[in-house]
Amino acid sequence: MKLRRLIIFGIALSLLTSCFGKEEETPVVTPQKVVKVLTPKADEAANKDKSLEWMVRYLSEADGIHREAWWVLTAARPPIGKSPFGKAQRALLASQNIKLTNKSLFRCDRYLVKRDVLGLAGYPQKGEIFEKCSEKTEAKRLASFDVPKDGELNLIFYPENLQEVLGLGASILNKQIHCSLRGRDKLESLNCKDWAQDRSKEQMIRLDVYDYQKSGKNLIKLRGKVYENLTDIRKIEADVPMEGKITVLETELYAPEAPPVAVTPTPAGTPTKPGAPGAIAPTGPVAVPGVNQPLEPVSGTPSLGMPPPRDLPGGIDPDVMLQRGQQQQGQGGEITPDEPGADGWPEGEAPPQEGLPQEPQPEVESDPSMLVPEPIPQPIPQQIEPVEGAPHGR
Repeated sequence: MKLRRLIIFGIALSLLTSCFGKEEETPVVTPQKVVKVLTPKADEAANKDKSLEWMVRYLSEADGIHREAWWVLTAARPPIGKSPFGKAQRALLASQNIKLTNKSLFRCDRYLVKRDVLGLAGYPQKGEIFEKCSEKTEAKRLASFDVPKDGELNLIFYPENLQEVLGLGASILNKQIHCSLRGRDKLESLNCKDWAQDRSKEQMIRLDVYDYQKSGKNLIKLRGKVYENLTDIRKIEADVPMEGKITVLETELYAPEAPPVAVTPTPAGTPTKPGAPGAIAPTGPVAVPGVNQPLEPVSGTPSLGMPPPRDLPGGIDPDVMLQRGQQQQGQGGEITPDEPGADGWPEGEAPPQEGLPQEPQPEVESDPSMLVPEPIPQPIPQQIEPVEGAPHGR
């Protein structure tokens, strides 16, 4: 009996030992798996990825807003990602080893991102974005960013290295662009200062006010100037309301200059009417006909009662001609108006034509009233000689 009891007790003890051994192996494996998942390094990496996710999302929405704003100003939408916001977004994606699309839009699409995380939760943090095309060339700084807390992103763009998306004019102006992005889960506001971008090869737009408000009366508000050859020529204002029509107003800053008037040179000796194009203003006293200037000869037959002016070429005073005729009659000669020297000038010399054009004078029929009457010959009294021897009176 004792032997039988010992055998039963041994079997029971072996069964209990095997059961307790299996229960001890199960809880040892489970804690090891939990410790591997909740390491401090893995938790910090998860917070960093979360901050990058919403930054990439905000930059993508900002790129879409800028495409609409630029369409309002220029009637042309740039391709997706072809903006400073798009370049910064692509750089953050590349830092996460995400494959980029539409690489043919850019000459160089290789980036380098430097981040400095100052908090365990990922905030605050700051960093810089560079474009690194090759190992032989120096990296170009495209932007720098600052994240004070979740949902707030401040950006500074450097136009001298963003010529591919902003244009040559903005790179020459070389003024930093400051932008702030705010939101909760989605972008709610975007504000930029000193935004400059080429509108065409000759013109550039520089915006002092670049504002987007998702819940505002005006979704997009733009205020700035249009530059041509880096000189401001117009003021530009644009509003994109929540409801209604989009308004764009451009105002000239300076009055247009009057075009120069072409002056036609006047040939020498050709009279010009005062006030006519090409006329030369008199510098001396103004001549008044009949007062301090002789009257001009009038072609044609003079009207009756208006004798020709005295002492003028072509004009003859009847009184003077009558007096000269009487003088020459006593000498046995005649004088006619066509005879040389009849107008009072020496024979063989023409009267001076000062200030008058040399034009042929039309032939004028003689007026009987203007002819000089010939003097009537008077009988010469004969002297009767006395006869000798005849009485001379009573």
